[in-house]
Amino acid sequence: MLGALTLLIVQAAAPAAAEMPSEEAIAKEVVAINRTLDKWQGGVYKKEDGKLTCRMEQSSGDQAVDLLRCGAMVGCYAPRVEELDAIAASDAPAADRKAKMREVMDEVQPCVEKAHREGVRRIAIVRASL
Repeated sequence: MLGALTLLIVQAAAPAAAEMPSEEAIAKEVVAINRTLDKWQGGVYKKEDGKLTCRMEQSSGDQAVDLLRCGAMVGCYAPRVEELDAIAASDAPAADRKAKMREVMDEVQPCVEKAHREGVRRIAIVRASL
C-alpha cells in the first residue's frame, strides 16, 4: 500500500527529464522534506467498518509529505491490527495491555522509519529534478 501511494506521488510529479539529479540536490530536498515531515501530527485508528485509517491532527503543509506519513503508518500497522485488537480486548490489567501495545509499536517503528526514508528520497528525487 505504501509503495503504491509513493509511486503515485512520484508519477504525478515526475518530470520528463531523463537525467538523474545530483546527490547534493537530492540531499538538500531530503533536508527540507524532513523538516516538513516533523510538523506532521497524527496517528492511525480503526474505523467503525474495521478498516485502519490515518487521523491527521496537524498537516505538514505539504500534501505529498502528508500522504507519505499516512501511507507509512497505515501500511506498517495494518498487518498488526488483529494483534493490537486482541491486546486491547484482553482481560489483562491496563498497565499490562499498555506495555504489550508499546512492544508492538516498537516493533512496527522500523517499518515506519524505512518507509519514511524511502518515500522522502523518492519525493526528493522528483523535486530535485524540477
